[in-house]
Amino acid sequence: MTLLLDRPTPVTALPALDTAGSTALADLFRLATAGPAGGLPRRGFLAGGLGVAGTLLLGACGDDSERTPDAGGSPGQRQVQTDKGEVTVPANPARVVCADYYGAFAVVDLGLVPVGVSGGGYDGTGDTYAPKLAETPVVGDWTEPDVEKVAGAEPDLILRTIDTPDDLYDQLSRIAPTVVISFQQLSLLEVASRIGEVLGRGQQADELLSRYRSHTSGIKQKHQAVLDRYTFTFVQVASDTTFWTLGPKWTDTTVLVDSGLRLAEPANSQPEPTKEYSMEQIGILEPTGVLLIPSGPDGVTPAPDSAALTDSALWKQLPAVRAGRVYPILSGAASLGTGLELTERIDTVLTELTTAG
Repeated sequence: MTLLLDRPTPVTALPALDTAGSTALADLFRLATAGPAGGLPRRGFLAGGLGVAGTLLLGACGDDSERTPDAGGSPGQRQVQTDKGEVTVPANPARVVCADYYGAFAVVDLGLVPVGVSGGGYDGTGDTYAPKLAETPVVGDWTEPDVEKVAGAEPDLILRTIDTPDDLYDQLSRIAPTVVISFQQLSLLEVASRIGEVLGRGQQADELLSRYRSHTSGIKQKHQAVLDRYTFTFVQVASDTTFWTLGPKWTDTTVLVDSGLRLAEPANSQPEPTKEYSMEQIGILEPTGVLLIPSGPDGVTPAPDSAALTDSALWKQLPAVRAGRVYPILSGAASLGTGLELTERIDTVLTELTTAG
């Protein structure tokens, strides 16, 4: 799956996710670190674990057996499966620290506000997430937590959603039970289910999954005629001289396909989540009926960095552009809730296409 950062954040901060088989959130962070000039959609992600700088000074830390209590030791505990094996966690965690950027969205989706988040730009994440996350204490950057700040948040559970080196995992585990579940190999639906299990909020996860499936199914039925009429390409600026087409393995594109959109060639057949072209190759977009580009913070107007593409004379000659069929949409789905936000915008776009005839 590829991750979402809809409202732009500095492109130097984050990238995108790919997947082999299902949709992986792995390529997203690659986009953030190598992404378009100006800004990255909210949903970018990092593949691979990073080292952590500094040493945690906790004189009262115990050994592994002290920080991983026996599952049978308390009725208020349970064991969950993680990328690091089984971990004993509270039955109902209440003070969750998200020790990298993306976990916060999945936690909020299930009705819990973290006591610590990582990265920044949460004030630009829209009406669903900004009121809950903008003022939450920051405990590290996008991928590397400050272990002392994590400890200061007094968590009862620490969540990591990217690959985590053992030394960092050990440091975090001395503070609180630490769950590592890499989103990089999961679909958005799998993310919701796994985080629901970790948080003891399986019912909320099931309800979210039901909402997503109902909404995407409803879009297909409501807009069948216009979906049969047009093909779509989601395109993003990669640099001042290049652009990406987003293929079926890109997280946002997966949401589009779930909603019934048919991808145009060559994006539909590309094996990679993203494929880069020079601006001189804009002509490859001629077959598409509707062009989708990243939106700005309002979810409707184009993101500023799209100008490198949309100001091009070659872009303006494309059939979809000349017909007025270019629509900004949210980009960077990092959780099923952010995917639902994207479906709402898709519904609006398809309604406008139907009205335009």
